[in-house]
Amino acid sequence: MISNTRHDHGSHSRELILDARNIGVDFKVEGGVVNAVHDVSFQLHKGETIALVGESGSGKSVTARTLMKLLTKRATISKQSSITLSGKDIIATSEANMRKLRGNDIAMIFQEPMSSLNPVYTIGQQLCEVLHLHNRISRKDAMAKAEQLLEEVQIPDPGARLRQYPHQLSGGQRQRVMIAMALANRPDVLIADEPTTALDVTVQAQILNLIKDLKDKYGMAVILITHDLTVVRQFSEYVYVMQNGRVQEHNATEALFANPQHAYTKHLLASEPKGVALPLAEGRETVLEGRNVKVSFTLKRGGFFNPDFFELNAVDNLDIKLQRHETLGIVGESGSGKTTFGQALIRLINNQGGEIFFDGEPIHDKDRQAMRPLRSRMQIVFQDPFASLNPRMSIRQIIEEGLVVNGIGANGRERLGRVKQALKDAGMPEGILNRFPHEFSGGQRQRIAIARAIALEPEFILLDEPTSALDLSVQAQIIDLLRKLQDEKGLSYLFISHDLKVVRALCHRVMVMQHGKIVEQGPVADVLTNPQTEYTARLVRAAFDIAA
Repeated sequence: MISNTRHDHGSHSRELILDARNIGVDFKVEGGVVNAVHDVSFQLHKGETIALVGESGSGKSVTARTLMKLLTKRATISKQSSITLSGKDIIATSEANMRKLRGNDIAMIFQEPMSSLNPVYTIGQQLCEVLHLHNRISRKDAMAKAEQLLEEVQIPDPGARLRQYPHQLSGGQRQRVMIAMALANRPDVLIADEPTTALDVTVQAQILNLIKDLKDKYGMAVILITHDLTVVRQFSEYVYVMQNGRVQEHNATEALFANPQHAYTKHLLASEPKGVALPLAEGRETVLEGRNVKVSFTLKRGGFFNPDFFELNAVDNLDIKLQRHETLGIVGESGSGKTTFGQALIRLINNQGGEIFFDGEPIHDKDRQAMRPLRSRMQIVFQDPFASLNPRMSIRQIIEEGLVVNGIGANGRERLGRVKQALKDAGMPEGILNRFPHEFSGGQRQRIAIARAIALEPEFILLDEPTSALDLSVQAQIIDLLRKLQDEKGLSYLFISHDLKVVRALCHRVMVMQHGKIVEQGPVADVLTNPQTEYTARLVRAAFDIAA
C-alpha cells in the first residue's frame, strides 16, 4: 500500500492549500463499470508546482476534473474520497457554490485550446465573460482588464487581439488566451492539463516559462499534468506517477529521477528516445533528389471589396538528396514549410518550379495518372493515424486496399498473406484483421498505418510527425520499429518532425527549415551539438533544456 502522505511532509513551512485523499472515480459504460481512478491521494502547498505523470489512460485528467467537479453524469465519485481546498470540502459543495469556486479559487487550462475557446465569440468577449461571472464590473473596465491580461501573457498587440476570433490566432497564442482566462480572477490553484502537447518546442518553452513566472508573481499553486518528463524535471517540485488509475510512486522531483523505486517509473524514465541511427556505407545511390524545388500559394489580404492578393513562398528553391537506406530529418517550427516540402517531393501537391527525381527518373512533370505506377514504391505515414485510417473499413481492408489498387498479389489468398506479414512486421497480431480503427490506441493505430505503408514493399517512406501525438514509451517502440524495418528492408526515410529528441535517435542527417528556406543542414550529431545558427540553437535549447 503506497503512503498517502508526502515524503517531504514537514520539511517545509508552506501552507497546505489542497489535500486530496483516497479519490476514486467509476464510469458506467455498456456492459459494466470502469474504475478510472482508484485510491489516489496527493497534497499541494501554496506557491509550489506538483506534477501528475503517466501515459494516456492513466487517470491523470479524470483526477484533475474531479478536483473541479467537472465529471460527466456517468461518473461516480467514491464514498471514501475527500478533497479539501483552503479548508472547503469540495465533494460536499453544491453545484451553485462550485461555480463560484471555479475560476476564483481553482482554475484549469485544457489541453486543446481550439476546442476550449468558442469560435463564434471574439477573444475580448470570452475574457469579459469570465470577468463578469465573478466581479461586478462595467463593460469598459472589463475590456481594459482583458487587454491587461493579454499583455500579461505576452500576446503582441493585445488591443487588436481582443477584436479577433480564435481561428485568427496561432496555437501558442490560443494557449496564452486560455492562460489569461484561467488567471483572470487570480485563483489559488491552477491546473495545467497537458498545456503544451500540440505546440512546437520553442512555443512550449515559452508557455511553460510563462506559467512559472505568473506562479511566482502571484504565489499560485500549480498542478501540472503531462507525460513529458523533461517538463516535469524542469518545472515541478514534487511528482506523482500514475498508472491504471493508481499512484504507483511519489517523491520530490530530483529524488524520484535520481532513484526511482517502482518498475513503471523506471520504464517511463527509460522511454526517452535513445540510440542513434546505424552508420551508412559510402557511395550509396540516391533514391530521391530535389533541385530548386519551389512551392508557392496565392493568398488574399484585405476585405471583400478591396482584396489584395500576394504570393507566399512556402518552399523557396530548395535542394535535397536522400540516399538509399538513409534517414533524413526535416525539422522546424509550425509554418516553416516542412510538410509542404515533403508532399511536393512525392508529388502529392504540385511544385511551381524545380526538378524532382525518384530513383534517377524525373517525376516533376508527371501528372497524377503517370505517377500511379510509382506510388507503391513511395509511401507516406501521416501525423494523425485516426484521421488517415478509414473508420468504416476493417484493418484487413485498410491494408489490402493499396495492394488491390496497385495490382499486387496474384489472388486474395496471396494478398491476405501479405497483409498478415505486414502486421507482423509492424508488431501487431494478425488476429485483428476484422476489427476497426476506433478499437485501437493511438500507438496501435500508428503501427497499423506503418503496416499499410510497408505492405506494398516500398523503397521510400515519408514519415510526417509520426510520433508527435504518442506517449513517450509508445514513441520509443515506434522508433525501434522504424529502425528495425529500415535495417531488414533497406528502406529510405524522409522524417518530418519538430521533436529533436526523436530526430537525434532516428536520423543520419538533418535539415533545419525556417520560413520556407533551409537555414542549416548536416550530420545529426554535428547540427545538434554544435548548431551554427541562432534559430537552430534555440530549437536545440528548447528540446533538450526547456528552462533555457
